[in-house]
Amino acid sequence: MPTGLGVDLHPYYQRGVTSLPGVEYGWLKMADGAQEYSKTADGTVYTADAHAALFRQLGIPFGGYVYAQPGDGAAEARVLWAECQRLGGTSVAPACDIESDPKIHVWSAEEATDHGRAYCSEMLKRGVRPAIYMNDALAGQTGVEDWPENPVLWIARYGAKPARTRYDVHQYRSDGTLPGSAGLVDWNQAYTTAHLIDTEVSELDSTQAAQLSAIAQNSAYVAAVLARYPDSATNGDADANGTPIYDAAENTRRIVGQLKTLGAQVTGLGAAVAALSKDNSLTTDAVKQIIDDAVVKSLGG
Repeated sequence: MPTGLGVDLHPYYQRGVTSLPGVEYGWLKMADGAQEYSKTADGTVYTADAHAALFRQLGIPFGGYVYAQPGDGAAEARVLWAECQRLGGTSVAPACDIESDPKIHVWSAEEATDHGRAYCSEMLKRGVRPAIYMNDALAGQTGVEDWPENPVLWIARYGAKPARTRYDVHQYRSDGTLPGSAGLVDWNQAYTTAHLIDTEVSELDSTQAAQLSAIAQNSAYVAAVLARYPDSATNGDADANGTPIYDAAENTRRIVGQLKTLGAQVTGLGAAVAALSKDNSLTTDAVKQIIDDAVVKSLGG
């Protein structure tokens, strides 16, 4: 069943909007590539601030989107989430808008996949489930519904529903109107609540952040140890009696198994955090306790 009518707004093309009748949530362009959005026209500087203030004034949940540019998808995620926090747009999943424009860039399926997954991975590091916007054709070419990062899927197709096995929000027309808008607007229909963020859950406190950082560092240490030491416990030499001489690798070998387990637990914990952020039945305290318990367990406590 449909769960809400939404809109996505551009600070310049939809400048002048005075109200959002019937709108239940929205996305606002906050970044172009790895830069905060800003445009100067006729002596006026247009940014996302005015529209964000309108969303806040009306009490309508909103988030930001970045118009993806060739380059660093992870950097785009960092810039966008910083803008979402600055503008108070942390109630709707931050989206990476990957669409081709012959005047700007035409995305191949491989390039779009690499870029989008880098964006998603970086956003998940911040405890936030990301959203990916694509048209239906590109979504099919990239297999976005099967990405392991499990983004919220915001799919554009006009005149028919998306031909995806899974999608959360459907952009179904681009000729809508809003009072005061300088241009036409896109309308979106949500079919799940995945686009809505529990901001309390997504913002881990400093204790959890420090613990997750420590685990990440330990995971990097795992990789370094495994790369440095061979599987063999000896250095290939023997003493006068023919007894193998064990070097530092012997002691390391004894902990390699534990380090491999830690690496697996890190991966599992990351997936658990992403899954927990989608469970609206859990309180913030419950989520934090689950994370605490998982961290202690992964560290051998």
